[in-house]
Amino acid sequence: MLIRNALVACLLFYCSSTLSQTLTLAGGNTIRSKISEHNSYRVEMNFGWKPEVWGNGGWTLSLNHALSVMTFRDENTVNAISWAPNIILSSRETSGIRPYLQFGFGVAYLSDDKFESEPEPHPMYTLDGVTDVGSHGQFESSLALGLGYKQFSIRAKVYHYSNAGIASQNDGIDVAEFGISYSF
Repeated sequence: MLIRNALVACLLFYCSSTLSQTLTLAGGNTIRSKISEHNSYRVEMNFGWKPEVWGNGGWTLSLNHALSVMTFRDENTVNAISWAPNIILSSRETSGIRPYLQFGFGVAYLSDDKFESEPEPHPMYTLDGVTDVGSHGQFESSLALGLGYKQFSIRAKVYHYSNAGIASQNDGIDVAEFGISYSF
């Protein structure tokens, strides 16, 4: 298992360094869910698309694609893969700290449509500890705020996963995470 994980990590690093613009490692938790709480871990590769679609003296607006592999862990493990185009508003600053704001909307595939946690006691009713997102296919929207310096950046990012009412069950799930990125 350790050798397999090391080989996957090496493959991801090789692919991201030769094909992608940025590699991000992130971790966080599901939020806004009273029923289940999972830890989340993400590897994200960003690929350049349009380096500048708008700009003025101090700011630029660009587009990229993000490909993510993530896992959510608690009573059950849910693995996922997602693809999302991103709009990024960033400072043109090159010698110091560069703030940025990023918005993305894309699609995700989850290995399970239920997130299971230890049931929490509640004085008025019994919670079963299951968040049912209704389908394996999900839409992913995200908002990030970050700071970059040279080739590194840090970010706080919030994700929302939902099937947008396509399935009869649509609890949706939100994730808050912190990440560190390296640009190649």
